[in-house]
Amino acid sequence: MDINNALEEYGLSENEIKVYLSLIKLGESSVQKIAKNSGLPRTTCYNLLESLEQKGLAGFIIKESKKYFSASQPKKLLENLDEKKKIIQEIIPQLNSISESIKEKPKVTIFEGVKGIRSILKDVLDERKTIYHYGDIISIQKVFDHVFPQYILERIKKKIHIKIICKKEDAHKELVKNSKKELREFVFVPEKFKFESSVFIYADKVVIFHINQEPYFAVVIDDKDFYKTQKNFFEMTWGLLKSKK
Repeated sequence: MDINNALEEYGLSENEIKVYLSLIKLGESSVQKIAKNSGLPRTTCYNLLESLEQKGLAGFIIKESKKYFSASQPKKLLENLDEKKKIIQEIIPQLNSISESIKEKPKVTIFEGVKGIRSILKDVLDERKTIYHYGDIISIQKVFDHVFPQYILERIKKKIHIKIICKKEDAHKELVKNSKKELREFVFVPEKFKFESSVFIYADKVVIFHINQEPYFAVVIDDKDFYKTQKNFFEMTWGLLKSKK
């Protein structure tokens, strides 16, 4: 993954990344030098340096009444994540208790943007259940082009099988070619059909993805009855298409 993308996923803003990378490259430096290297105004750099200090990613020393800033060791990024993970792990039982105490739980959730949709893909991997997928698969490949290969590797590692009903297109011929070793099965609909959205059916959930154009969003329906209906429909369609091969 690209450094900027990785740091953005970590939680840094675009300008924080510019200043942090400048600190890494320059070493101990004045704010004027950091501003010049990052291409940002000096006053903006001061605010960003303060933000990075609060996150434990930067520090400063004073020499002859002048501040010089430097980046913390990169391993601090991992240490911060470990600390956050420990804090969250401690409150998970409390959150579960609150969740279980609610009688009427929300059934439908909308996730917006690439990050929101990626959280759904992570949930798919965490559930470790067979995925039944029909619709547009080209958009998923395009929108998640830099993480899609890793997603496939994680799915294979967790031995999660996927069945896909879609239109046969050149753009995913590599997926078809590597189907067996990547725990993937396809059946194809006739050429006249065109899908504008995509559906995942897994672990008592149904997800409707709309990512063929922006704004990207997905609707998650967490309901056993709806899941069973969609899964039955999928298996019926799968059987009919397979019998016509």
